[in-house]
Amino acid sequence: MAVFRFRLQKLLDLKQQLEDKIKNELGLAIKAHEQEKEKLALIDAGISRLTEDFRKACSGTINPDRIKEIKAWLEVQKEARKQQLEAVKISRENVDKIRARLVAAMQEKKVLANLREKEFEKFRKQEERNERKLTDELVSYRESLKKASQETGEQ
Repeated sequence: MAVFRFRLQKLLDLKQQLEDKIKNELGLAIKAHEQEKEKLALIDAGISRLTEDFRKACSGTINPDRIKEIKAWLEVQKEARKQQLEAVKISRENVDKIRARLVAAMQEKKVLANLREKEFEKFRKQEERNERKLTDELVSYRESLKKASQETGEQ
């Protein structure tokens, strides 16, 4: 029996490797995005604490130097928050780009896998036809041997 060989198997293997590589990249990008979101959450928590400190400093005994200091820190934290929002946005865009590349790579691999399946199905059907043909020839040969032996036996 013949062995099935897909003529584009090397390309299919290459597409699989590319897909795996992009999956790893996506995992790393998602991890980086989550880290950026965690940094943003920490900055938000810091802003909340500073806002609460500012409120406390503005009530009761007023210490102008302390209020100025807290206000300056709040401004620094708000600027850091803007920068971190931008970093989160960039990391999200990076994840989206990698995800789009992964989808494209998966589609390319799927096309080749479908082609492989179709070719394998053709191969299997051809093998079945060849086997039936061989069986028919064998049966015909045996029948002709029986007839020949009967004819020689009758004479």
